[in-house]
Amino acid sequence: MTAGDEGAPPSGRATPRRRGTDTWAAALADLFVPLECAGCGRARHRWCPGCAATLAGPPLVVRTRADLRVPAWALARHAGPPARAVSAYKDRGRSDLARPFGTALAAAIDRLREAGEIAEAGERPTVLVPAPASARARRRRGFDHVRDIVDVLAADLAGSLPTGPVVVAPLLEVRGRVRDASGLGARARADNLSGRIRRRPAGTVLRASPGAPDTVAALLATPATVLFVDDVVTTGATAAECVAVLAAGGLPVTAVLAVTAA
Repeated sequence: MTAGDEGAPPSGRATPRRRGTDTWAAALADLFVPLECAGCGRARHRWCPGCAATLAGPPLVVRTRADLRVPAWALARHAGPPARAVSAYKDRGRSDLARPFGTALAAAIDRLREAGEIAEAGERPTVLVPAPASARARRRRGFDHVRDIVDVLAADLAGSLPTGPVVVAPLLEVRGRVRDASGLGARARADNLSGRIRRRPAGTVLRASPGAPDTVAALLATPATVLFVDDVVTTGATAAECVAVLAAGGLPVTAVLAVTAA
């Protein structure tokens, strides 16, 4: 709750005036910074219904050059509106897209559970591990783009019933300097990441819903459904390295999920 939200207005008369002011301010903002859909450019939509529908179908099975050793799914192919939206999110400041991406991933997980591809939550925690970004990438973007998607995903999963505890687990970090992977082939991507992704220390505190393990050490001692989440899967090099690091650290991954797949 932000300052000024502590109480209701003293009478109903204040509410319409505030709404009118908000509407006027939004219209003025649109005049100087035109609002358009990140997927198709449609005016006055951040993410239009037509483009949202491209992420709402059955999850796609992802097959990669790198051996992930676990099943992988994506919401859509990395083309058209989904690809343009992911690019806008990562590289053009459209941080608002974390919400539709996270919500669409939550719906996909529900579908996969209904289909028996991912075990029903039950009492087991669902652990969401975001793909790590380098410190340089976070500084350039101004936010941790996959972590923000995962935060929305976790909130949506925690709000759905029935479900077990949900844990946001940023367990991985990038150590040392890595090259921008754009334009790199499968072998070059793998070499770029080899030995540079590490698991965080056992005492790292996690953001967990009530009843879920809230440290890495506690998580390692708890049977869980572990989902590795990324924005895009291309060759699979990043996902493969992260899955291997997690497994070596005692946390086997159940599946990989991404917004798009090349």
